[in-house]
Amino acid sequence: MSVLKVVIVEDEPLAIERLELALKEAPAVEVVGSALDGRQGLELIRRLRPDLVFLDIKMPGLDGLELAGILAREGGPAVIFLTAFGQFAVNAFELAAVDYLMKPVGLDRVRAAVERARDRLEATTAAERARQLQTLVETLRAGGHGREDAERSLWVTDARGRVRVPLSSIEWVEAERDYVRLHTGTDSRLMRMTLNTLSARLDPDQFLRVHRSAVVNLKAVTGLKRRTWGLVSVRLASGAEVPVGRAQLKALKARLGVNVKAEA
Repeated sequence: MSVLKVVIVEDEPLAIERLELALKEAPAVEVVGSALDGRQGLELIRRLRPDLVFLDIKMPGLDGLELAGILAREGGPAVIFLTAFGQFAVNAFELAAVDYLMKPVGLDRVRAAVERARDRLEATTAAERARQLQTLVETLRAGGHGREDAERSLWVTDARGRVRVPLSSIEWVEAERDYVRLHTGTDSRLMRMTLNTLSARLDPDQFLRVHRSAVVNLKAVTGLKRRTWGLVSVRLASGAEVPVGRAQLKALKARLGVNVKAEA
C-alpha cells in the first residue's frame, strides 16, 4: 500500500490537531503540512504536491471554494471538504462524487474518508477528479454557499466536546493572548484563535473592534458610559461594560449615530 501524502487547510488550530490525531491511526498516511488559510494552503499544495487535501470551506482571505476552483483548474490532488453546511451542500457533494466531513468531525469518519479517497485516486484520473471538483464548486456557488454567504456560527471545544456558537448570540469577544473569549450574555467560552483572525471572519456590518483586545456586536449595544480620565465604555444588553479605546471611539460613535453621548 503506497503512502498517501496529506495536507490540511483549516483555520482552527484545534481542528488541525484533531485531524492529525485521527490520521496518525490511519494506515499508510503521512501529514506533510498544514495551513491556517487558503493562500498559505495553495502555496503549500503547489510546493508539496500532496495526494490528498483536507479543506475547510469557510476561511478568511481565500476561502475553500476559491481554493478548490484553483485546484480543479490545475488538476490537483483529491479533496475532502470540511463543512458545517446543511442538506443542500450534502446533496451537492454526493452528486459530484467529492467526499466531505461534517463538523464536528468524528475520528472514525476521518479514517473512512481517507480509505474512500485512496480508492478514488486509484480508480479515477486527475482530469476526472478535476471535473468533479469543478462541478461541486459551481453547484455550491449557485446555491448561495460562496464567499458572500456570511458564516453564521463558530465551533468551540469545551469539556463537553464541540459546541456550535451562533454569531448572533455573541455580545462581545475578548482577547486572551492566543485565545479569544466569546461572551454570549451571561455565558462565555474560550476558543483557541487570535482576535485578529476571528475579526476577519466576523461580519463588519454587525461587529466592530472597539479596543485592541475587544470586539462588540453592535446589535447588543444599549449605550455608552463615561469613565474616569475621559475614557468611555460601551454598555451591552447583558449589562456588561466593555472599555473603548481612544482611537476607536470616533468610529464607534459614527456607527451608533453622531448624536449618541456617553452617560455619566
